[in-house]
Amino acid sequence: MRLSRSIAGLFSGGLAMLAGFQAAQSAPAPGQILSFKPKQEGIQITIPAAADEPSLKVELVKGAKKGSGWVLKDSQGTLLRRFFDTNDDNRIDIWSYYRDGLEVYRETDTNFNGKADQYRWLNSGGAKTGVDENEDERIDNWLAMSPEEASQEILRAVSTRDFSRLKSLLLTEADLKHLGLPSDIDRKVREQLSGAAVKFQATVAKTPGLSDKTAWLHVEMTTPLCLPTDQTGARADIYRYAKGTILYDTAGKTDWMQTGEMFLVNGAWKLADAPIPGAVSEEDGAPRVGGNRLDLEKDPELKKLVDELAALDATIDSTPGAGANPALAKHHLSRADLLEKILPRVKPEDRDPWVRQIADSLGSAMQNSPATDTKAGTRLASLEEQLAMALPGSNLAAYISFRKLQSDYSVRISKPGEDFAKLQADWSAQLTKFVQTYPKAEDTPDALLQLGMINEFLGKDVEARNWYGQVVKKFADKPQVAKASGSIRRLDSEGQLFTLSGKLLANPAQDFDIASLKDRVVVVYYWAGWNGQTVGDFAKLKLLQETYAPKGLELVLVNLDTTAEEANAFLKRSTVQGHHLHQPGGLDGKLATDYGIQVLPQIFLVGKDGKALGKNLQVSSLEDELKKHLK
Repeated sequence: MRLSRSIAGLFSGGLAMLAGFQAAQSAPAPGQILSFKPKQEGIQITIPAAADEPSLKVELVKGAKKGSGWVLKDSQGTLLRRFFDTNDDNRIDIWSYYRDGLEVYRETDTNFNGKADQYRWLNSGGAKTGVDENEDERIDNWLAMSPEEASQEILRAVSTRDFSRLKSLLLTEADLKHLGLPSDIDRKVREQLSGAAVKFQATVAKTPGLSDKTAWLHVEMTTPLCLPTDQTGARADIYRYAKGTILYDTAGKTDWMQTGEMFLVNGAWKLADAPIPGAVSEEDGAPRVGGNRLDLEKDPELKKLVDELAALDATIDSTPGAGANPALAKHHLSRADLLEKILPRVKPEDRDPWVRQIADSLGSAMQNSPATDTKAGTRLASLEEQLAMALPGSNLAAYISFRKLQSDYSVRISKPGEDFAKLQADWSAQLTKFVQTYPKAEDTPDALLQLGMINEFLGKDVEARNWYGQVVKKFADKPQVAKASGSIRRLDSEGQLFTLSGKLLANPAQDFDIASLKDRVVVVYYWAGWNGQTVGDFAKLKLLQETYAPKGLELVLVNLDTTAEEANAFLKRSTVQGHHLHQPGGLDGKLATDYGIQVLPQIFLVGKDGKALGKNLQVSSLEDELKKHLK
């Protein structure tokens, strides 16, 4: 009967159950195997005509040492599908699709939980491998990716307005650690990555004609560069593409898009920047804005200014420190000076990114200036006023205004003796004015999230729920919706069944579900190694555990560091026993967004019936709560 259980496993794992095959020799019908479709889009596979289905054959196959599955062949014996159970757990974990007898696409369940979490393109289908970390059928990271395939993904991300798709191509913190870039290159790459979301949205705005019908035609790449370790001092040789240009077609009209800089990480070419419209010039490294090359040869003064800006950027020391940093403030003021000189020499339609850079530089200078130095703040306020008058209600005016608000808040919160409650109330009023003035701006969803969080801090849960609700209602296509929806769920969690599941940090192949702790009182503690409060809280949790574990206490500790490596490094220094969960993505990962976690630590108390008893607890008050529920 083992084979019949294997057949049932073929269609399990969230797909569909197969019934009616009781004999060991029974096989699924061809139509049932053909009912499975690739989870990723655009896969070109052989699909037999309905009239040919009676001639198709399903055969049992066995592995050399273990494993078994089914293959589907046509009347000529040509392979069409192969679904295989590699570990004899009676559940399929590899789904293979064929074109012209060759496997071109494969879905793999690497942790054997019945859900595909890895996708591979093979033979004529391509050479890329993607990882779906949260098993939602969307690729979160790439293990293998050619430059050509990367360019196809870039175009698809822009044409579908899907930043999460582009994000899967961007270098991660783990990638940067692996590359070990020299400090000057590392700083430049990090600056580009920090602005990738803004640049992506600008590109989307400048290419309104693109759609899911846009077709990739070709990519032109420069010769890849190899920077040897003995020249750079990096951990290993660095392989890099400075640029590439995508040729695409939309409704019969062709146009160009730049890929941005790429680095090779293991077998995947990853992006260090977001794409921009337009073609790349033949001269390597020619500066561009909005797809239009700056003609430096025709404007020597502009070339001089751009060279000065590049030289200035190469000298920045962005090492974070406590309090004001006059040297860094001076650097950013000098940068703003150069940008303001460059701006008049750029075409009016291409000035938007330069103006944003000016605002960013002035904001950074403002946050690093001594309290008595108000030059940067005065200049940023003047820029805000000019844009509000020249382009009222525009995304650019909103961008400047939001950076001014953030810088004001950052300066004020760092002042000693500041009344924190009054500061939050003032900040709430300023953000409210911003969302009223710019109801549809790029930064409005973030402003609404902050308003929700501030009102939570002020104990105004009804108002907080309203602000979060506006994100859900008015910005349904934005990534902030997940966090806003989760925040509403958190606000309403008390008295409701608390659901939490994920992968164990120590064993990512093992699933955990809080439902398994029924009849226990559970403290759920969301933490990250970078949060200064974690060490002290862990020490207190250890004491609570020693006292109350015999009475029925369980700890679930949800780590929100970006990578598991960061979490494990912290736990080597300070640990507490419990169920440690982790999922890549940090505060933007599913473990955080499910309950809208925005500030750490976040503590829930869950009763023996699985319902939340509290949602915003402090470690200092936990023992009083535990005494109530653990007699």
